Amino acid sequence: MHQDNLKLLGNFLRAKRESIQPETIGLPKPLRSRTKGLRRDDVAYNSGISTIWYSKIERGQVTGISPQVLTAISNTLKLTKSEYEYICNLVSFQVKTTNDPCRTISDHTFHLLLQLNPFPALLMNDYLDIVSCNEAFNLMIGFSFDSLIPEEKNYLHLTITNPEWQKFLHINDEDKLKIQITRMAGFLRNALARRPDDIVLDQKIDSFIELSSTFEQAWLDNTVLQPEELSYVYEHAQLGSIMLDKQLWWNINGDSSSRLNIYHPQNDTDKERLKKVLQI
Repeated sequence: MHQDNLKLLGNFLRAKRESIQPETIGLPKPLRSRTKGLRRDDVAYNSGISTIWYSKIERGQVTGISPQVLTAISNTLKLTKSEYEYICNLVSFQVKTTNDPCRTISDHTFHLLLQLNPFPALLMNDYLDIVSCNEAFNLMIGFSFDSLIPEEKNYLHLTITNPEWQKFLHINDEDKLKIQITRMAGFLRNALARRPDDIVLDQKIDSFIELSSTFEQAWLDNTVLQPEELSYVYEHAQLGSIMLDKQLWWNINGDSSSRLNIYHPQNDTDKERLKKVLQI
């Protein structure tokens, strides 16, 4: 296991342990305790391993953790599916497991984006950089993506800084903004598990910490999420509120990878509305 991954795993497990109250896993609530959440002894006992072994895992001193031990710890700490996949990525890391994030768009992908009109679509990489989008997406967000400077062409950066983008995402108060930023932090942490030596990703994360105290807190909280398909209400710049299903397609081209987000209307009426905006 990579040394940086050992540290990430230990920090993550410690944060989860400290967030769980003993009574939630059937242990008596201590009258007084200097330890936040569970003790290492509690996690070790409920996971069927020694306290010494578990303590070494938290300190980043253990390699070759078996799937059985990882599953047992996950069950004890009540990890979500995304969190469990995250620690599995950390433990099973090899020198080269993933392709480099896509930074440019090929002619084939560009023509695919055009063909997807009138469905809004964007191409995004593991850094949450938006590599390109189609005209239907530009019309939905209310401004031209090409008008942005390079550092702004990032889903999270736009979410933190751009009022028009926030409006498109139906973010109209601080609570909704916090939820969205926390989700993005979760995606980036999962990407980091696959790319512990990625200097560009490290720089991105540092820049987001500097840009947003909400992101900084989400990062410190060890939030972990996988990209997901879901239905969501978006604020179309010309059509107003519209419910769209977000579908994800993964693209591997040579040594690079990216993700295509396609926003589908849920009914024929909304499909026709999107067509009229594009005048097709």
